[in-house]
Amino acid sequence: TVPSLAQAWLQQAPEAKPLTRLRLTFFAGEPLTPAMVLRWRAACPATRVLNLYGPTETTLAKCCHEVGHVPDPGIQPVGHPQPQTQAWVLNEAGVLCGVGEPGEIVLRTPFCSLGYANAPEETARKFVPNPFRPGPDDRVYFTGDRGRFRSDGVLEILGRTDSQVKIRGVRIELNEVTSALASHPDVQSSVVVAREDESGRKALVGYV
Repeated sequence: TVPSLAQAWLQQAPEAKPLTRLRLTFFAGEPLTPAMVLRWRAACPATRVLNLYGPTETTLAKCCHEVGHVPDPGIQPVGHPQPQTQAWVLNEAGVLCGVGEPGEIVLRTPFCSLGYANAPEETARKFVPNPFRPGPDDRVYFTGDRGRFRSDGVLEILGRTDSQVKIRGVRIELNEVTSALASHPDVQSSVVVAREDESGRKALVGYV
């Protein structure tokens, strides 16, 4: 499940009925915070928490990290690649980043989708022949996510390289929403942002 949906469940959960037999919980689709992990474990004290990462274009989960007894500070890492998957972090020159150096996350897997329907330019930009070992069926996917590798080989997510955001696990292109607002004849200029309230819930806010 995505963390925001689990948070909604917790807000409605009866205090006296923890899920004592839930053994495994897989979170994916959104950043996972330490506060969310601790709240979930309070409601499900026997569960192990795993944080998954992988875009739809690579047919979902491609990295996995089991959250420790004490969660990492900040956004939880996404761990190590799954079998038959490589995760790279490349800089703007297309060179592999060193430990701790931020760049764009690129995934190599034989399970990539074929591309975007009716969007050949976007497909060509995101699905690229392997730059290190060219082959007709060897493609990599540029995720648009920023990340870096820790010294222990664990992959961390640092945000996006573009204006895309996720709200309740759904991808939203802020520029597209801004353009829609700007098309109204009474709007001279506009901007759309994702705002987060005190409980961590995100929502779109447009300024005109």
